[in-house]
Amino acid sequence: MKMSYPLKTIQQSNFACPHSIIEKRNETGTPLKRCTSVHNSQENLSLRNNTEVKAANIIKNFFRKTIAAQSYSYMFSNGVYFKIADIDLEEPVADKAPLSTLEHLDKISRSYLTSIKEKTQNLTPNEKELLSKVVDAKWHFRHQSSSNLSDGHLNILSLKKTQSDGILTGKNTFPQDMEYLANHDFVFFAVEFSDDEAQLPLNTRFGALDFGANAYILDEQFPYGYLTLTDHFYNSIPCVSQYEHADFASRFSEVRNEVQRKIHGEKGTFDVPVYSAKNMKLALGLHLIDFLRQCSDVDFKNFALNENLDSKGLDRILNFVFQPEFHVPRMVSTAHFKEVELREMSMKDAIKAANIQALSRHIHKKDDANKAMRLAIECAMPEVTEYLFSKFEFSCEDMIKMTSDDKAYDIECRLTNYAADISILKNFLERGLVDPNKIFIKGRRGNTMLDNAMKIDNQEMIDVLLNFGAVSGKDLITNIL
Repeated sequence: MKMSYPLKTIQQSNFACPHSIIEKRNETGTPLKRCTSVHNSQENLSLRNNTEVKAANIIKNFFRKTIAAQSYSYMFSNGVYFKIADIDLEEPVADKAPLSTLEHLDKISRSYLTSIKEKTQNLTPNEKELLSKVVDAKWHFRHQSSSNLSDGHLNILSLKKTQSDGILTGKNTFPQDMEYLANHDFVFFAVEFSDDEAQLPLNTRFGALDFGANAYILDEQFPYGYLTLTDHFYNSIPCVSQYEHADFASRFSEVRNEVQRKIHGEKGTFDVPVYSAKNMKLALGLHLIDFLRQCSDVDFKNFALNENLDSKGLDRILNFVFQPEFHVPRMVSTAHFKEVELREMSMKDAIKAANIQALSRHIHKKDDANKAMRLAIECAMPEVTEYLFSKFEFSCEDMIKMTSDDKAYDIECRLTNYAADISILKNFLERGLVDPNKIFIKGRRGNTMLDNAMKIDNQEMIDVLLNFGAVSGKDLITNIL
């Protein structure tokens, strides 16, 4: 799945020219670990010495290749599904991933490509024409987010990178992705196909999911990325009722029942085809032809194989039959992108994305601040609670109002549920804003914060509560009686 980080919280490093490399090597730490962008700096654009330009590009490509090797090495050596499929790698010694890791990706990609080639032999003239349309199409990569990713230069980091840098932000990556695929050192993109950039984006959801209020669209080449035909973990195409272009889907009767399926290789449902950047266009085109050959909807097949099919129609087909997902190792940093506001960003969107700038536009009075604080607790966003504390004074009466406005739980229950952030809990206890021994009156009625912590078996949370004299609801009632 996808995630992003707020731009303002990181400091960029420039690895565009040899001089900056030398300077970084003289500093403490490993340059690659602190690298947050790899791009040509503005000063390099005006270099007149071709030798310097070539040298800068060689170094830039070396860093991209080295970073990619690290991301793939982590994925292939830690992802459970790769071990089950027997295409895993040994963990590198001392975190030094060899460049041969990229050869492993190419080997896997070629294997999957060979398999789909064998299934789609003897192409008809119409199939060859459709294949060329997919291969020759203008591919665009769309990243959706509510985070503040751009101030004129787009920067997106992988979840693993944000975690290692201590950046607090919302995330859309599930624990299963990290456990079974370990692909959270990649930046995720949906794929669009259009000859007319003015039309972009052609889609605003991935599957049935809306990942953010803003779309960032790139058409750069990412030679070390990889493509899957679906979401890499949830490799199922959703039912047609969840497809956002209902007008397109309604034109075809039979294929509506055929697109909903799980796409996988020969080893089982966990075996998701992975294609390198140099194989992905041919592979996607052949998979489309394979689907059409098995499709019973004559109208849909005629539409897809029509010689007058334009790029928008091609996009409708590819993002209906598949949900292509592109993955870039660790980071994307570029000045060449298109940003589109898809919808108004809600307060909760801004909080989940730690987008303070967007959040501030929703807060006009104290009631707004109370609502934002309640949502920040619910979403476990300590960065947002700290911001609100810096702008407003909160009282115990405000906590009572937050509980009153919450349809399901007391604020004390929110502070100690399974997804709660312990630093937020500790902050509220230290400020004396909540009573550790208040008995819940809404959801989990009769329990206390300590009951919650014990139920989810969170020892750190239990220790914090005990330090503030917390007891269970049962003990409180016994003492009262």
